[in-house]
Amino acid sequence: MVNEILYSFRRCPYAIRARWAILLCKKQVRLREVRLSKKPLELIKASKKATVPVLILEDGTVIDESLDIISWAIDSSSNTNILLDESDKSNCDIDQLIRENDNTFKYHLDRYKYPNRYENIIPEDHKKSLKEILGEWERRLKISSSNLSSPWLIGSSETIADWCLWPFVRQYRMVNPTEFDKDNDLINIKSWLNYHLNHPLYPVLMMKNKFWECSDQEVIFPKEIKTH
Repeated sequence: MVNEILYSFRRCPYAIRARWAILLCKKQVRLREVRLSKKPLELIKASKKATVPVLILEDGTVIDESLDIISWAIDSSSNTNILLDESDKSNCDIDQLIRENDNTFKYHLDRYKYPNRYENIIPEDHKKSLKEILGEWERRLKISSSNLSSPWLIGSSETIADWCLWPFVRQYRMVNPTEFDKDNDLINIKSWLNYHLNHPLYPVLMMKNKFWECSDQEVIFPKEIKTH
């Protein structure tokens, strides 16, 4: 029986990376899709932040940070091939990249994508800042792409940094997909993002569900766990 509850919003990059970890770690949750303009009382009672994602464990423990949900998925996973044997240096690099994404990149992304929400905003200025950060990530990916079929942000294997950053790069691309896809300065970024967008689990990750109400039958995410 699946007893963990995940409050989520399909397009939120923080919720995407939490669901991505749940998928790759072969976990299942009862998924409750939230209408952000009318959040369910159950979510508000569970977390003072009342922002997705929020995970409620069987014992009532509330986890309302996406990074903590990812840690829970990894720590409780039976998939022993997930992100093992990371060095101290790798962990330091991972933390640095995630902080850069969640703070600097997200700051500029919001102002580039939603300029009408802010005063005195010049979207192109924030786009320039985003391109500078993406240029740094491009150089990281270029190093690994010279030796690997699939480039990763850190070293020779997938890390939590990849899980955490690609949903935000996806959101950046969505502002102007045609321009992004023609950008020859981001060859490895595009290859890395396309790996995720074309992943067999991506349709499961982004499956549309109706907004949850307390009278609804629970949606199990994912419906089944692939064992191979």
